[in-house]
Amino acid sequence: MSGARTIAATLAAASAMAVAAAPLAAQSSADERAALRGALWLNKTPAATAGGQVADTVVALRAAGATRAAVRPRLRVLARSGPRYARTAGASAKVVLAAVAGGVDPSRLGRHDYVRGVTSRYAAGRYGATLFDQALSFLALRAAGRPIPRTALRTTLRARGGGGWSFDMSRAGRDMVDGTGLMIEALRAAGVPARHPHLRAATAWMLAQRNREGGFASAGRGGATQANPTSNVIRALRAMGRPAPASTRAALRRLQTRSGAFRFTGPRAGSALMATTDAVPALAGRTLPVR
Repeated sequence: MSGARTIAATLAAASAMAVAAAPLAAQSSADERAALRGALWLNKTPAATAGGQVADTVVALRAAGATRAAVRPRLRVLARSGPRYARTAGASAKVVLAAVAGGVDPSRLGRHDYVRGVTSRYAAGRYGATLFDQALSFLALRAAGRPIPRTALRTTLRARGGGGWSFDMSRAGRDMVDGTGLMIEALRAAGVPARHPHLRAATAWMLAQRNREGGFASAGRGGATQANPTSNVIRALRAMGRPAPASTRAALRRLQTRSGAFRFTGPRAGSALMATTDAVPALAGRTLPVR
């Protein structure tokens, strides 16, 4: 059986077992079906040469139920493209997350130490320059079983703006929904309790940005539903121990096309690969890191 058929069979079997294990509400079943369709589309997509896209695909496929063995061919592609890609803390962190998801030591993938690619960029409470560097680094270190400095957690919590977090983690910057969702998920993975006032306030702000159909846009209230921020909100709420509103999950599912891929937003296709790798873990019911 070819690798593509193997992973397709694995995903189908995982979905069947999940449904057989316990009765599911209709909404949950719809989420699982959408996640499976998205994963099957990802499986048909050739492994990209861009390291980040390969890494995100590995994590999404594992979240949907693919076995570690099934994603190993993509990890081999990542081992070749990773050194060119992992030039920032966030990029190195994505490789770490994919390696852990695939059951491979992230400090030895293709003879490169991607954990060190994260830790070597730490200074004064920050990994790299952006919110995404910081959040992905937290998730990667948690996945790799490495400690996260308390100073980094304090720095991150102090950087919250009027609602959530901005791209450059500046209190003067514009808070962004997708970044805030990812940061909530990362801080919870790092051990910050859900009852922490900054997390509770950021979650309340994030939910207040919901549009009329229940979806979210990166820039905040009023924008058309976008796959990536809506997915991040769903995962953040799960990390906080809260169910995502049914309307939010439905808004994300409406962005799925007949092929199984997700559009970035209704009026604009954007990167189907990026939209789908974010949507699949959200609808599959998994938070990062996926092991």
